[in-house]
Amino acid sequence: MPDPTCACPHCKCVLGQNAVTKDGKGYCCQGCAEHHAHGEPCESATGCECAKSAHG
Repeated sequence: MPDPTCACPHCKCVLGQNAVTKDGKGYCCQGCAEHHAHGEPCESATGCECAKSAHG
């Protein structure tokens, strides 16, 4: 079974040890869990740019 991925719509990151659970969904970091409400970047070391996609 593959590792679960972040529930952030544009994020492809795998949930790691810093995963955050919010509303029953798993997110790879706090920024993703808050849907980048204040422009927080994805904290993943993979260089994910899902925060840019979150605001169009």
